[in-house]
Amino acid sequence: MNEFGGLSVLASLNGGYFSDLKLVFVLVLVLPWAYASGWMYRDSPRVHTPQMLWSGLTMAAGTLGVLLWLLMPYYALGLAFYMVLTGSVIGSYIVHRNKRVVASARVLTAEHFKRLMENKRRSSNPVEVVQKLKLYDSIGRPVFTSATESDDQRRAYNLVQNFLHNVVLFRASEVDLTPMGAQTAVRFVIDGVVQNRPPADRADADVVVDYVKGLAGMNLEDRRRPQTGKIAVEVGAVSVDVTVTTAGTSHGQRMQLKIVQEAARTKLEELGMPGEMQARIEVLNGRPGLLLVSGPARNGVTSTLYSLLRQHDSFTLQLASLEVTPTVELENVTQTAYKDQVELPGKLASALRRDPNVMMVDACETAQAAGMLLEAAGERNILLGVRADSAFVALAKWIKVAGGAEKAVAALKGVTCQMLLRKLCPACKEAFRPAKEMLVKLNLPAEKIDKFYRPPTKPQVDEKGNPVICPTCRGTGYMGRTAAFELLEFNDEIRQLVIQNAPLAQLKAACRKSRMLYLQEQALRKVIEGLTNIEEVIRVSKAK
Repeated sequence: MNEFGGLSVLASLNGGYFSDLKLVFVLVLVLPWAYASGWMYRDSPRVHTPQMLWSGLTMAAGTLGVLLWLLMPYYALGLAFYMVLTGSVIGSYIVHRNKRVVASARVLTAEHFKRLMENKRRSSNPVEVVQKLKLYDSIGRPVFTSATESDDQRRAYNLVQNFLHNVVLFRASEVDLTPMGAQTAVRFVIDGVVQNRPPADRADADVVVDYVKGLAGMNLEDRRRPQTGKIAVEVGAVSVDVTVTTAGTSHGQRMQLKIVQEAARTKLEELGMPGEMQARIEVLNGRPGLLLVSGPARNGVTSTLYSLLRQHDSFTLQLASLEVTPTVELENVTQTAYKDQVELPGKLASALRRDPNVMMVDACETAQAAGMLLEAAGERNILLGVRADSAFVALAKWIKVAGGAEKAVAALKGVTCQMLLRKLCPACKEAFRPAKEMLVKLNLPAEKIDKFYRPPTKPQVDEKGNPVICPTCRGTGYMGRTAAFELLEFNDEIRQLVIQNAPLAQLKAACRKSRMLYLQEQALRKVIEGLTNIEEVIRVSKAK
């Protein structure tokens, strides 16, 4: 056979005859380079690195490597040059792109190979669908999966089922999934307190985020801009609506869930008011005038406003509300959303033209809107939310926005203030005898109080001594929340004191004559009743 230039190297290491086997070996080793070249071309735009630069480098390295391999007199040496040239470019690209992406998206790492093995194992064992709750998409359609769908789809369905089931099981009102490297931080807000849950595998969390985004009617391709949607879940008799919010971060997609709590739909008698106070508020709520409902942020003011509004017969009376974001849909109530306080007066004027009997407004911070509410309160029942730490602070804020005490209190019936307290778990709370010094400091009668309650101070165990988690509260020591209320009810004496700008001490003395108990005193009543504990009252009071 004739030799043809450098192809003699394919014969043997010492220049022997042409070898088809070695030529095939060359072609076989060129295939990984060709595959890597195509992958780098497709991958570089996704990781925001110059596509043409890396494509040019890998093409040049591969071409030069093959030529050296074919033309060098020694086959093994040419092979080594080919491997070094192509491998260095591909390796440099992988190191470069892995620094630009989150840990779960990196390739040729230990975690990458682990995921590949896990996927292979899953493919050999078909995924069984496990339904723990009923799931509904953004337009209320039930969501199912079946054996005809791929293992990835069924696995994603199961991950979402487990995740949302835990949300309901732990009674979380808010959930936050934040990517943090190879893991995703999971935080639940349970009974108003943030609790860190065990972190989730990043890859699994990303699957959950994408699946929930699809159910919530969001754009799956947009991973940067904030998006909002909604889904619903149902577990037995518990049915909740869930608001879904996603946004891009430097580490990946963050997802937040907000569960529309049943508290926003409760009746007035379920809020935690003492019976005598509830009867007085019902009387105030039944006649025309202005009633201020106040409390610190995230302390249930909206729930109380809704409950007071729903006390009125929505079939015989015309009810209306103005809110920045309506929390729930109220049956037979005209609910209007407004963008901000600048837009409120226009929306309020439009709502009042429809002549509602009862009007609820979540906040009022402008003199124009305050004037309209004061005028309407002469003939209508007006419920107004105020952010404040006490009824006296709420009153002062209202006087300021109304433009004077006389105008502010002309139609004012009363002011409430509230704070939410976690209730002790009835299944695992433990009794203890409080120290007399503590009772004296709290101005409580030591001779009348023999025990308080608190969360368990020792690990719970079964009959065999094995540690167990309380099935009622899931180990938190608390189960649900109740509100402590104070009521500043207006009469002629108190109204005149406010108009005369009397000292606060004189105003409080007049309120005491009307049997008013302050907010902290009402909270301590909950402690005496065994509903909550001293530490919880202190925690909430400090948070204010």
